[in-house]
Amino acid sequence: SSSREIQRSKCVMFEVGIIGAILIVSSHSASGFTPASRQRSASSLHRHDRTTVLNAIPPPHNNNNNNNKKELHLLTFDLDDTIFPIGPVVADANVAQLQTLIKYGYENAANEEIIAASKQIRSELREAGNSITYTDLRKQSIRREIERLTGSSRSERVVHDSVIEAIFDAWLSERHASADRNLFPYTSTALESIRQEHPGAVIGAITNGRGNPLEMPSVASYFDFCVSGEDDGVFPRRKPDKGIYEAAVRTYNAMQGGSIIQENDIGFNWIHVGDDLANDVGASAACGAKSIWFTMESDELSELPSWSTATQEELQRRATMDEMAREHVSAKICSLEELPGAIVKVLSR
Repeated sequence: SSSREIQRSKCVMFEVGIIGAILIVSSHSASGFTPASRQRSASSLHRHDRTTVLNAIPPPHNNNNNNNKKELHLLTFDLDDTIFPIGPVVADANVAQLQTLIKYGYENAANEEIIAASKQIRSELREAGNSITYTDLRKQSIRREIERLTGSSRSERVVHDSVIEAIFDAWLSERHASADRNLFPYTSTALESIRQEHPGAVIGAITNGRGNPLEMPSVASYFDFCVSGEDDGVFPRRKPDKGIYEAAVRTYNAMQGGSIIQENDIGFNWIHVGDDLANDVGASAACGAKSIWFTMESDELSELPSWSTATQEELQRRATMDEMAREHVSAKICSLEELPGAIVKVLSR
């Protein structure tokens, strides 16, 4: 229909707007220095106990039109500042990182120095035109902090890789544990309600960093997969690039026994939930998803976290992309308590 063509044209316009912005740091976790070690592939994270049920689901084109209610096929979530607040989670992880450094004898270690090192590394890479995973960025920053404390040069390699890995793993483990402790209100109850109302839906996470709901006991049973911008086959195509969303659709297809769903398939009902206008709303819309924007009113005026490594140029570009993405908001919620109802409304249109 003409309205469908107009919508596709808008999505194409948004996609053009994000070309050249792939290195923009995403959401708070991407612009901030938060994610961690290279993740298991998305296919290894599937919830195999639901495979039989999912394979029995009718093909996406066979929508149930009774009462104008469409079937939900795929529901994906951003993680940082969508199901948990990233600020306190990173703060807790940084405490664990510092404690582990002290345990290894680096009593004068400082997280502020590690953050400064990360910004310096990103600046060096930016000038060279290179990219880096957030995992490797953190590991290199930890190493530079140890070099600072010991007065050694980078060529000396005074600390074994296993020590860096242990410090990093402590950070990552606490990141997951703190995220589980700090879930936003109604996260679990909303997911439970969605599972009951849409038993055939596949639920996944799409994140630039290393948050992983399958490592969070309170919500693990509700998620079927997690795709990270750190994954092989995804990096460096993290949000707002289409590559990470395409990886999520490939994962969905694999879970359906190989049935192929293409981008913008009009019979495929996919909803993405996230807090970031450019990375979640606009980018997912460019791939055919309907978007639910989760925003606490104060979020729109929030200050950049102290650990962010984003440049002013990146921030200005993001602000432009945010404005472009607003027209793609299918629903807006200020609490996850509203999510089940918002999904029903989006599907009824």
